[in-house]
Amino acid sequence: MGFPATWPIHVITWKLVLALSWAFHGHQRIWTKVEESASLLSVQCWAVRYPEAIDCSWTTQRETDMNPELDLQASFIATYRLGMITQGETHPCLQPSPEARSCVIPNIQMFSMIPYILNITVITPQGARSSLVPFIAEHIIKPDPPEAMSVSPSPGKQLQVKWKPPHSWPLPKYFPLKYLIRYQRQGATRYRQVGPIEETSFILQGLHPKTQYQVQVAARDFLDYGELSTWSTVVATTPGSK
Repeated sequence: MGFPATWPIHVITWKLVLALSWAFHGHQRIWTKVEESASLLSVQCWAVRYPEAIDCSWTTQRETDMNPELDLQASFIATYRLGMITQGETHPCLQPSPEARSCVIPNIQMFSMIPYILNITVITPQGARSSLVPFIAEHIIKPDPPEAMSVSPSPGKQLQVKWKPPHSWPLPKYFPLKYLIRYQRQGATRYRQVGPIEETSFILQGLHPKTQYQVQVAARDFLDYGELSTWSTVVATTPGSK
């Protein structure tokens, strides 16, 4: 089970940093903090390039929605550390520019139950406020969808489905993915699903001849960490009649 893709986070000032508290129960994470400001950051972090990096991005809401000029003047400082805010060394979350609303955490520490703490400071003419986002790397794994997918008729009312791992997944040999296939015949209201599948090809059997089928594939971490990818682009074709 992974964290939701997006966290709406009330911005807090430095004097409230120590109000952050944690409790871990298996894959369930509980975190609380004192809220002070009406401002909001909507932050999402996903390990689509596990184990090489974590990609984070954010948007501002409320205050900047009411004042677009203020939003244009905003800059950000993004840092992270491993462990509670009073422990460990702080590192920069790599931004392309101070105005950028994204950053990259490189060199992931794998299989650690100590959470990462991402700290985003928003700087505007009205002042600066900081926001904390806690997560564990394996809980936010979410591969990109499989690529180069093809579906072709095969003898015996079958369809052969082939695909490749997403190019963003850097080490599929050492950190393999597994896959789910969903398919739907023309006129049906529900998808059928097969998997998990460890290979990058599969034959769908027992299909209706001369009927078009829509097929998609999704990927997830082999050990079930994190979330299923979004589904691949639909490929439609018709199985053979013999």
